[in-house]
Amino acid sequence: MTGAQALRGASRQALRQRIAEGHRVDAAAIEGWAYRGTVLGMPRLVERATWQTFQKTFYRQPDTGRLVGWNVRLHQDGLDAPSRPLTSNGVPVTTWPYEVVEPAGTSVPPGFDRGLLIDYGPFAGVVDSMRVVKDPLVALEPGNTDTLLGVSFISLGGRCVETPTYFLLEREHPISFVPPPFGARPLLSGFERTWADALFDAVLGTPVGDRERFWTLLAERGPAPLGAGLRLAVHTLTFLPVTMRGYGRPFFALDAQARLDCIEAMATHPRLVVRQVVSTLKVLACFALLEAPGARQHLGDTAHDSDGAPRGATARVPVAPSAGASP
Repeated sequence: MTGAQALRGASRQALRQRIAEGHRVDAAAIEGWAYRGTVLGMPRLVERATWQTFQKTFYRQPDTGRLVGWNVRLHQDGLDAPSRPLTSNGVPVTTWPYEVVEPAGTSVPPGFDRGLLIDYGPFAGVVDSMRVVKDPLVALEPGNTDTLLGVSFISLGGRCVETPTYFLLEREHPISFVPPPFGARPLLSGFERTWADALFDAVLGTPVGDRERFWTLLAERGPAPLGAGLRLAVHTLTFLPVTMRGYGRPFFALDAQARLDCIEAMATHPRLVVRQVVSTLKVLACFALLEAPGARQHLGDTAHDSDGAPRGATARVPVAPSAGASP
């Protein structure tokens, strides 16, 4: 029986007592993690009309050091079903961002000061009702941050009003997506990423590794003009095959073998600009490949060819001529 199932039938009075008797939450132990949330203490009729499961995240902002987070909406597949985020344009749907702080100095209901405090105010609009909502969060066992219990209350004009909204959080997985305003804005939209991934896979002749990590790092650490240039390159190589003899369709519409043949044809294209775009994507694709678990160790242990390149790690595409070469 999961923690959510064990507390599902608990009364609000029992849940409140668990909050009041809860234990301190070590902020460092939860940062970087997404937790599966389950609503507790609601009448079954209300449960059926609302979302019962969700995710809450805890993310340490590298530039400010603040512990922040956001809610992730899930498909309501059932209490025991795996978390399946709702997506829009290929990324998870997030809502209600918040900051996580110590409760000291904040007016809270009696007994609600034992753990951490989720405060929605810092990121809420002036007329957003979430501006006055706060969630005390406690550990159910001393030193154990795998399972947390929370509840919402309203803080208005120095007065605190408790709500019946209790929830359980169970540690699920490391955060894989950081939305704006916390993370860098994505370089490409969801469908553009699909196009780019197809190009990368063909350039390498093998599927790219940890795509989510690669795209996150690229957005966070890439130079400012990268987004516009990458978008132009992806659109160019995606639709260039429409004009090429023997293909006549966008790159993503080609079958696997046709993609490999087409990317080689573009890498040896008569126009220098096309060859250079393929060469640039080849470099980025190699970066993406190296984000795969164990890839760096594998390449480090691989025997080297006579030219110094790791044997078996050479991409299928010929290297495009340099910028100084004639077209």
